[in-house]
Amino acid sequence: MKTGRVRRLTLADADDILRIVKLEGLDSTTLARELVRADDYLWMGLDSPAGGLGAVHRSMRWGEYLLLKGVFVDEPLRGSGAALELAFALRDTARHGQYAGLVAWIEPHKPEAGLAHMLRLRATGPVIHRFDAPVPEDVPAVAVPAHSTGALTVDLPDSQRPTPLVDDLLSADSPKAVRWVLDRHRLVLSGFPPCSVSDLHLVLSTAGPLARAQGAGFVEFPVPASDLSAAFTLVALKARRLSRTPVRLGRLDFDTRHHATDRGGRRPVAHDPA
Repeated sequence: MKTGRVRRLTLADADDILRIVKLEGLDSTTLARELVRADDYLWMGLDSPAGGLGAVHRSMRWGEYLLLKGVFVDEPLRGSGAALELAFALRDTARHGQYAGLVAWIEPHKPEAGLAHMLRLRATGPVIHRFDAPVPEDVPAVAVPAHSTGALTVDLPDSQRPTPLVDDLLSADSPKAVRWVLDRHRLVLSGFPPCSVSDLHLVLSTAGPLARAQGAGFVEFPVPASDLSAAFTLVALKARRLSRTPVRLGRLDFDTRHHATDRGGRRPVAHDPA
């Protein structure tokens, strides 16, 4: 089936987007914020030959990378290759923009894993589960930041060993620093600086005010999938596991000379979507 043109979406497309995209926490207000913050979010769409939008891809800036958050295809274009066409267009847009590359969570046995493989994203870093925890009610108020993405440093006690439970998956600047991005009702972190999930309160005390200032009620963070004791502790701390199965961060670096290896010094290995 012949598809229409690929283009960046604007506020004029809001009704069509909400018709196709069904996501928890994505309402007209949240969508409008993302569409007008063009430096922080990238919404791309594929026009249907019959008129209107036929497919939509949502992504956002996370550190120096573009985080791919999902492709949504309207019924008439399913099976047409629209998702792949849109993904390649988004990759090319990011390559010519101010991005170091693409990243996405890769979960086996889901359609998005096959798409990540086609885009040549390679699994890097540890195998993790994604968790979120509610922002405490008593966090102090802070000013709303100018952007929906940035970096923060978790204030750790001097007595704690400088070995994060999960290193920053996007950068090696500091063991206490992580990248964050506002994803609807969650502030998403790229690592877990404390050495134990029992210190979750240190993460929430730093990220919580930033989340609350932007209307987010939860902070998301990665935890090693092999750490069963951490998972039980997090349940007791009222945290919630978001990933049904373990995931890894897939990454495509546009500048391969600078990002030839992952944080462990290993060359990334291709992920098998099967």
